[in-house]
Amino acid sequence: MSMMSKAIHNSAISSKKAGGSFATQQNRRFDTTGLLRFARQVGELRASVSQIPEWVIHAYAQYCMAQGKTAGTLANIFSAVRVTSRHAGRNIDEVCNNKELQLVRRIRKGTKRAMNPTEIDELIGKAKWIDQGLMHMISLALHLGLRRKEALMCARDLGMWLDALVRGDSTLPLMRGSKNARPRHVRIIECERPQTIEAIRSALAYAREHNLELITGNGKTLKSAMNRLKALLRRAGMVGPTSFHSLRYTYALKSALEMLEAGMAPYEVLAELSESLGHGPSRIQMILGHYCQPIRARFEGHISVHHIEADRRRAPSKLPRATARLLAKRRHGALSGYPIGLPNGTHDLACPADDALMEEHPSKT
Repeated sequence: MSMMSKAIHNSAISSKKAGGSFATQQNRRFDTTGLLRFARQVGELRASVSQIPEWVIHAYAQYCMAQGKTAGTLANIFSAVRVTSRHAGRNIDEVCNNKELQLVRRIRKGTKRAMNPTEIDELIGKAKWIDQGLMHMISLALHLGLRRKEALMCARDLGMWLDALVRGDSTLPLMRGSKNARPRHVRIIECERPQTIEAIRSALAYAREHNLELITGNGKTLKSAMNRLKALLRRAGMVGPTSFHSLRYTYALKSALEMLEAGMAPYEVLAELSESLGHGPSRIQMILGHYCQPIRARFEGHISVHHIEADRRRAPSKLPRATARLLAKRRHGALSGYPIGLPNGTHDLACPADDALMEEHPSKT
């Protein structure tokens, strides 16, 4: 095995130790490989990222900036380098932090924004002319704050959601298409409940006529559907500040205002909104700075370090992560009628071990 192969292999092991979703680990390996290649070019390649001299990392930072990489990309690259090095046995947080590397601070404010009613009406009208499935996806994301992949894959859950809303539920279970299949409950904007029901009912009727899919790619695969969706979004003009993600900003702003008007404590509003958007309860500052920026003044003086630290110290789960995720998938599949992770919604063969877990930890839904 060559030195380069050994270094990449060791980086992959360290990245796996650091944890995170499959995509996070993959991106971390990709970022550290760039540093390893640079180290080889300057004759300082080592068998592990932790053994690379500090000056090489600093030089690589200048090299990346000279290439014109954005502030966000640079922050991600060197965060991956620090995490990988730490789990390989060497902490370089002090000597190779963003300030020491002279990286420009990333400014997220203004990259996305909530859409106003006029823009929404124009967008839905344009999407209806371009593709009916796209129109339904936009409508669902607008009322539920879905990510792009979540909206693309939610067709098999629409029937379950419709039943829940008719039953009077205030939240909807979501797992299909979420980041790393993390389950969550999406909060309904109560003042828009009739519109939400109508959006789900219309999307369900369309999906049933199209093999339970809102967007179908040429290759009949998720990847081809995503590629077609990207092309449709460009045709609809959903780029830049008013991209598909801006629909989440619109949902977040409406939901936050409704909770504030109902008398909920400002900090609890941010925690609830963070959970509903799929960020967990510890991303309060991010939710405030990004999604709730237009109404930030209503939260000033209500957010303390004590609150944030309290949410970060959540009690550990009683189950291993893999087991908990498996149980969540089984329960969600049982509720929706379509198992998660199987082609064409076909049911898998019964697994005695899985069944034992289900009996030991029955669903509370």
